[in-house]
Amino acid sequence: MFRGRYKIYLPYLEGSRLLLFLALSAGLLYAASCAIGLPFLIGNVLPAAFNDSSVVAPLFSFPKWTGWGPVFMPKGYEVAFAVSFLPLVFLLRGLGEFFANYLINLVGLRVVEAVRRDVFAKLQRLHLGFFGKISTGDLLQRLTGDVNSVRLVLVDISNDIIVQPLTLVFSVGYVIWLCLSKPQGYWFLLCLLVVPLSVFVVRYLGMGIQKRARSSLVAGSDLNSIAVENLQSAREVRAYGLEAREADRFNAASREGLRIQGKLARYEKALSPLLEISASFGIALAIGVGAKVGFKFQELLSLITAFYVAYGPIKRLGYVSSRVSMATPGLVRLEEILLATNEVADAPDARSLGRVRGAVAFDDVSFAYREEPVLRSIKLVIPAGQSVALVGPSGAGKSTFVNLVPRFFDPQSGAILVDGVDLRQVRQADLRANIAFVSQEPILFNESILENIRLGAGGASDEQVREAARLAGALEFIEAQPEGFLTKVGERGSRLSGGQRQRVSIARAFLKDAPILILDEATSALDTDTERSIQQSLAVLMKGRTTLIVAHRFSTIRDVDRVLVFDGGLIVADGSREELYKSSELFRRLWDNQAKNLG
Repeated sequence: MFRGRYKIYLPYLEGSRLLLFLALSAGLLYAASCAIGLPFLIGNVLPAAFNDSSVVAPLFSFPKWTGWGPVFMPKGYEVAFAVSFLPLVFLLRGLGEFFANYLINLVGLRVVEAVRRDVFAKLQRLHLGFFGKISTGDLLQRLTGDVNSVRLVLVDISNDIIVQPLTLVFSVGYVIWLCLSKPQGYWFLLCLLVVPLSVFVVRYLGMGIQKRARSSLVAGSDLNSIAVENLQSAREVRAYGLEAREADRFNAASREGLRIQGKLARYEKALSPLLEISASFGIALAIGVGAKVGFKFQELLSLITAFYVAYGPIKRLGYVSSRVSMATPGLVRLEEILLATNEVADAPDARSLGRVRGAVAFDDVSFAYREEPVLRSIKLVIPAGQSVALVGPSGAGKSTFVNLVPRFFDPQSGAILVDGVDLRQVRQADLRANIAFVSQEPILFNESILENIRLGAGGASDEQVREAARLAGALEFIEAQPEGFLTKVGERGSRLSGGQRQRVSIARAFLKDAPILILDEATSALDTDTERSIQQSLAVLMKGRTTLIVAHRFSTIRDVDRVLVFDGGLIVADGSREELYKSSELFRRLWDNQAKNLG
């Protein structure tokens, strides 16, 4: 099981070796009692206990080539032995089955939980470019649905991986033992050639199942993505009357998933009947051969029982094969996360970084998303404590510029330095501890206002959080809430207004007290009155910090020290607002358009 694709999960079993050993032992007990117990009862114990002839039937006989004689039941206790044999067999079988199932399930659940944690942790470490390649719905499917593929392999069928092969070995071993004890018994062994034929049936159907399981996962991801998009855009759907269109999209994706699931079920459910048909041919052939070579009825009955028991594991292993085939595409999709290369990772020798002054420099930096250039040969120095506004048309490279400073991405060429240190030489956690970020759409978690502000500094006291809220102008509305600072904000802050969410985000930045501040269109989604009020809080926040402001509304850049004008991935103008209004035609046009309320 753990060869090839499954070897990635071997480290997860390190802490469960004892449980695995105990599960294997219990599986051996179950397999032996199941594969040998019933055939031995029918073929040996009952005939020996109820033999009417004067000759006492042996319990079992060794092959002649061993030189050992037959073994008989205790004289006078034959019926008692036969009566107690069956409960004993089923007692051993039940105990073996319970402990094998329970222990292997316990191991599997531990592994599933560990894999889910590692997948989620890996998603936290991967660079932002990874999330641009895979939709949110698809990632959610992998984190929840595809992780269950590991559960399917390690929990639901892992017991069969141990028990069924052992049962098959014991059953076939018992048949071989009986056949070798009889003259010409080797002819009966030819009936076992039907077993390899069953393997081909399992393999053929398994390939079909795996192909359709892969398609099923893709269809499930598409359906998930449509649902996530719709639920995140409830307002837009209703505003534009898209309810029927969205229902049609979802229904079409759902029907496609149903079509693929139907094909998958057809292949999966065909497996058991085909294996039973092949088993019937093998047993029929066994009866004919057994009668021809002179087996007695009870011997033949015992062999047929063992032979039938041997086909049970084959049938079950066919089911296991189908389930593994269904799980494999999910494991492949999980490995795309677990084995993904983090393109923005700490260097092995990355050094720690204390509190910086905040000087930022771009040394001939170029950046592209895939093949599309976004920034080209940017050379720039921003002294510590300077406030800089970034303006220009949409798509000019402003947001990309500020995203490179916290090292959300790495440039394809050139270097970015803070206080003269290349960002790739320091630990990302230390770098980002020096940067506060306030975005256009602040993200709040479904926790209390207190905890959302405290994200800025995990060890902050309640009084420090309160002071940060006061500086952000958020104290009044927070205290007016039913539970004050303990009020839950709802998913993505849905219980607060846009201005309130922004003030909580600003309070978080106050609490972090970082020397570098990034404002990415922090007020562009607010009305004019709310923007003016929040600008006062931002002005306090910006004092003494190196501040980068991505601005579409020029009302936010009246008091900045410096303006950078972006166009086509280049900085085409650099200077104060007054200087650029005189020297830069692009800046002047953008400014005048906004002044005339045309932009």
